Amino acid sequence: MPNSFVFDANKCTGCGACRLACSIENQLAPEQSWRSIETFNPRRHQDAPLYHLSLACNHCDEPVCMYACPALAYRRDSVTGAVLLDENKCIGCRYCSWACPFDAPVFDRERGVMSKCTFCNHRLHDGLKPACASLCPTGALDFGDLPESELENEVDGFPSTDLGPRIRIDPLKPGRRLPVMTATEVASPFVELGEQAGSPRSAGKRIALETEWSLLVFTTLSAALVAVVAAGLKAIVPIAAWQFAGASALAMGLGALHLGRPGRSYRAILNLRRSWLSREVVTTSAFFGLGTAYLWRAPESQTLGATAVLVGFLGLFCADRVYGVFKTALPAYRHSASVLWTGLLLTGVFTGTAWLAGILGFGKLSLYVLRKLEFIDRGRPVRPIVSAARAGLGLVLPAILWLIDFNGLIAYVIGAVLLGEVIDRCEYYVELEPESPSREMARDFAKEIATREPAIVG
Repeated sequence: MPNSFVFDANKCTGCGACRLACSIENQLAPEQSWRSIETFNPRRHQDAPLYHLSLACNHCDEPVCMYACPALAYRRDSVTGAVLLDENKCIGCRYCSWACPFDAPVFDRERGVMSKCTFCNHRLHDGLKPACASLCPTGALDFGDLPESELENEVDGFPSTDLGPRIRIDPLKPGRRLPVMTATEVASPFVELGEQAGSPRSAGKRIALETEWSLLVFTTLSAALVAVVAAGLKAIVPIAAWQFAGASALAMGLGALHLGRPGRSYRAILNLRRSWLSREVVTTSAFFGLGTAYLWRAPESQTLGATAVLVGFLGLFCADRVYGVFKTALPAYRHSASVLWTGLLLTGVFTGTAWLAGILGFGKLSLYVLRKLEFIDRGRPVRPIVSAARAGLGLVLPAILWLIDFNGLIAYVIGAVLLGEVIDRCEYYVELEPESPSREMARDFAKEIATREPAIVG
C-alpha cells in the first residue's frame, strides 16, 4: 500500500502549523514552505462555506513533473514512493511547475533551481511521519499506508487529474456545507481566477509576459529563421551564413536566459523520451546547425537546405507542444499564436508565395477572431485596441500592401506581419492559465455562488 497524506477538511482551522513544521524540518527560510494553506471562500462570502486545504506535493503515481523535466532531475524512492528532486541536476527551467496542477515545485530565485516537498523522506526511512503530519494540532493532517481504493480526493478546490495523487481528502460533512454567516460585511461574489486572496502563493503568477519575454523572442525568432532558410531555397531574402549563425546564437542565448542555471543548459536534452522541452531543444539546435552548414558550406545543396527546413518546422511543432501542459490552453492547431503557423505564414511571405500566405493569414485571422469571441462569452478581457492592432496591422495591412505592389513594398509587408505575430505572441503569454489549487478554488467558488444567487434573488 502506498504512503499517502490524509486530510480532513472538517478539522482544519488554517492555523499554518503544518507550513511552519515544513519550514523548520527542511531548514527553509521563515517565509518559505513547501506546504500551502488554500482557503475556500477567503473573503467569507455569506452564501458559501468556509474551509481550508493543506496541500503540498502529492507524490503522484504518474508524476507529471518527472515526465516534463528535460534534465532528468527527478527520481522516485522505490521504498517510500517519494518523488524527489536532485537540485544538482536541476537547470531551473521551471517547466515542472508549469506541468504540475498542484503548484508543488517552487522556484528558488536565489539559487536558480526548483525545490519541492520531499515527503520528509529522511523521516520515512526512520519510521516517522512527515513533520507536517506529526505536528498538526487538530489532527486534520495525517499520514499512512492506504490502499488505492481509499485515495479519494474529489473536493471543491482540489484539481481533478488522472495523475494518481497520493492523498485522501475527507470532504466537508453536509452540515458544514451551509453558508458561512459570520462575515462582517457582504463580500463581492467576483473572484479573479488564480489570484485568491489568502493563498500563500498568490503573490505572483507562474506565467507572465514580464518573466517569459525571452521565450517569446526565442520562439518568434526561431520561426522567422526557419522561414528565412526556406526562402533561401528559392534565392529569395538571402541571408549570409554569419548573419544566420549570429541570429541562431542570439535565439539560443535568449532561450538559456530563461534558465535559473544556464551553465547546466546541456542537461536540457536528456529527457527526449518524455519531455517536449527536451525535444524542442534538440530539434531547434539541430536546425540552427543544419541551417548554418547549408548557408556556409553548401548553399547550392537543395537537399541539405530542405532537410534543415524540415527539421526547423519539427522544432516549431515541438515548441508548440511544450505549452500543451496547460490543460486550459487552446491546442496549438487552434491558436493563432502557434509558432508552427507563424513559421508557415512567414515562409509564404518571405518566398512571395501568395496562396500560402493568403491561406495562413486568413486562417490566423479566423482563429484570432474565434478566440476573442470565446473570451467575450467567458467574460475574459478582450483588449480591443490590442486586438485591432494585431488584426489590422499584422494581417489586413500586409494583404493590402501585397496587392498594391509586393516587390516594391516587401519590406513593409514583412515588418507588418512580424509586428502582428509579436503582438499575438505577447497576448499568448498574458492569456496562459496555469492550473493550481488556488485557481481551482476560485473557479469552484464562483460556481458555488452562481448556484445560490438565483434562490436569493427570488
